[in-house]
Amino acid sequence: MRQLLLLSLILSCTSPAAAFEISGSKWPGAAATFYINIEGFSPSSISWNSAFTQAANDWTQETDFDLTVVNEYRDPCRDDGANGVDFTSTICGTSYGAKTLAVTIRKFQSEVLGPARIAEADIVINQDVEYNIFDGPIVQFGVPGLDFRRVALHELGHAIGLDHESGPPAIMAPNIGNLDRLQADDIAGVNALYDGLSNCTIRPLKLGAVNDALSAGDCQVFELTAGGDDNSFVDVFQFALSSPASMRFAMTSESLDSVLLLADANLSVFDFDDNAFADCDSTLTANLAAGSYYLLTNTFVEPVKDDCGTSGDYALTVQYTSADPVALGAASSFLGDVSSAEFFGGISANNGISYGNVFTPSDSLDIDATINIDPAHQGQPGFLVAAAANSNEIILLNQQGQFELYDPQAGQLTRARELVLGATERISFANDLVPAELGISAIEVDFVVGYGLHANPDEIYFHGTPLSLIVAPE
Repeated sequence: MRQLLLLSLILSCTSPAAAFEISGSKWPGAAATFYINIEGFSPSSISWNSAFTQAANDWTQETDFDLTVVNEYRDPCRDDGANGVDFTSTICGTSYGAKTLAVTIRKFQSEVLGPARIAEADIVINQDVEYNIFDGPIVQFGVPGLDFRRVALHELGHAIGLDHESGPPAIMAPNIGNLDRLQADDIAGVNALYDGLSNCTIRPLKLGAVNDALSAGDCQVFELTAGGDDNSFVDVFQFALSSPASMRFAMTSESLDSVLLLADANLSVFDFDDNAFADCDSTLTANLAAGSYYLLTNTFVEPVKDDCGTSGDYALTVQYTSADPVALGAASSFLGDVSSAEFFGGISANNGISYGNVFTPSDSLDIDATINIDPAHQGQPGFLVAAAANSNEIILLNQQGQFELYDPQAGQLTRARELVLGATERISFANDLVPAELGISAIEVDFVVGYGLHANPDEIYFHGTPLSLIVAPE
């Protein structure tokens, strides 16, 4: 559904003064392109196009939003998905008010989560007003007209998503005044609007099983979307795929009315499930391209099903199938050293034709991990470590290829291999492992690999997301 909103700047010498005002509506990706091709120059010999471009550049340089200006004409009164700018005699057929200088016409597209997004923003400027381009006070001796550039600054603020402000000094005050540059309140408004993710804890998504809860103290949707009135709880998980994958997400709960949502890197929701009629659970399947994503575990403002509530514990299971091993998250280290190492892992039941994380007890599994060593560490004497953990114990791979129980009292971790570190190192946890032959019918195991340098043996570099294996009966 498309909605339309008109926001205008009027002529007045008053100086209203409150904090920035935002509704939460915004552009996906914190970026927009405007088209302008106004011929001619102001009385001060500055072209209208260059003044508008400079105003756009100010927003880009001072805030988290990216404005691009293309010197090409697009009719601002046409509903064409392009953001046009022009002098006009009317507001696309409606008369300007007696003191109206310019109007921004915003069009909206409804969103699954949070307020409607901005789909188009056109700026029309009253051609019957005399304009010039200058800095300083709005009234200047010997300088005819009103400053076009500060009008453009104001209207672009509306286009970005700001409403009128009536508090601290701001270019977004409803009346034109002596301010000719963006103010701290303007900048804070844009950054608050487009940085909702900073209001919530963002956690790496484990490709496996996680137990969690939605409850008081968690992030709420209106905080995440920087606007709106949805106060339901939400957990935010981030994940990246280095190659395409088929994904299945399952959120199960005995008490929480579960909702799952998938969003792209710009937090635009593209798939969701809230239709678990028989119980409190939610499931979602998707074929995803390589890229960055968010998974949101959510509930309703008011429960939809009688037996389910809006807070409580839940279990999240993430299943994937891919033609390639998966990236295992950002590099980390015991002592906080920064590393550019990259970690990949894969579990295969068909000799590497495909990889996944959920298998049956009768499958024959190969479990391997690869480390792309930080270039600064390549060629140095070092060691590899490999660990497997379940809910009961942690075991470490030794140099004989056998697992031994982790001893927290030992002076150092058991090492899987001593070596001079190359560009890429590979660790094999298992080949042709059949869980049923070991008496295993169901288990969850997380695998982690890392490496260290002999020169600093207490520092170990490893990955933030474990390689997860779930064995479940057929």
